[in-house]
Amino acid sequence: MVSLIIGTLLLTKGSDWMTDSLVPVAERLGTTYIAVASILVSVMLSIPEVFVAIYAFFMGHPGISLGVIIGSIICNIGLMTGLSAMIKPLSVDGRVVIRDGVFALIISLIVFVFGFDLSYDRKEGLTLLLLFIPYILNVWFFEKWTTKKARKEELKEIKEELNVIGLAGFELKPGMVVFVIGSVSLLFGSYLFSDSLIDIARLTGLSEVLIGLTIGAIGPSIPNIVSAVRGTVKNYTKIAITETFGSDIFTLLVSLGLLAVIMPFTIDSKWLYFDIPIMLFMTFLMMFFIFKGHIKKEKAILRHEGAALVIFYIIFIILNVLYFS
Repeated sequence: MVSLIIGTLLLTKGSDWMTDSLVPVAERLGTTYIAVASILVSVMLSIPEVFVAIYAFFMGHPGISLGVIIGSIICNIGLMTGLSAMIKPLSVDGRVVIRDGVFALIISLIVFVFGFDLSYDRKEGLTLLLLFIPYILNVWFFEKWTTKKARKEELKEIKEELNVIGLAGFELKPGMVVFVIGSVSLLFGSYLFSDSLIDIARLTGLSEVLIGLTIGAIGPSIPNIVSAVRGTVKNYTKIAITETFGSDIFTLLVSLGLLAVIMPFTIDSKWLYFDIPIMLFMTFLMMFFIFKGHIKKEKAILRHEGAALVIFYIIFIILNVLYFS
């Protein structure tokens, strides 16, 4: 338990310190390279999940890795977006919905289709990794055809996002040294956290996928959830949805893609017929709420819609514990 807590704290602060180091980067890039800054934020937000998933995979526990990947995506939608919307109705730019939201939906469907044979091979893993390239190009083209005023507004939003990411305490001055400290903290944190998950699965007899979907997914997602909620309280109501889209895209493409390229693996039928469909359902539901909000000229996700996302997440966890433990 102690190593689990220490691992979670190291993952959280390591991610926080690395992200803090991006503030001066965002300042230097300015509006000219806003797309680069936007992608860097998505990458940094997903790094803890990626580290934990890859380490557990190398230790011979793919069930935990897969649970962390899918679980973190469902957690981002259910807790990060849901809790934030319950505090204050959320908003999001239409171009972010088209650029990121639709892309997140498409790659979720691709992951589902790839899993039909209950395995992911190297070609499928490489395809997922390569799909990150059109996403980068998509972001770049969207920014290229955006007005300078809109780019300034987005740069402001990115700085706001960077300033609320992570947990308070042990703050360090942004810079290369802090970036390195954050990287080392993440590496050591992922080691402690993953080892703790393996021990919990062994001692309790619970399935590794269940441990990954629950404790494994929530732990690395804590800084994202905290930053989104904190940002919403400060009236930065666009952060939660933007963070969710960016983090989910990177986690799904890079984490799952890397694992399949490193070593092709098989999956349990439950992953295909329950976990991934739930991920798709939650993504569809969030997109439905957002599009409904745009059509009705109201906020993207209202309080009761946020509550619905949280409730569905809780139901997902309960069903996993009751029927798939």
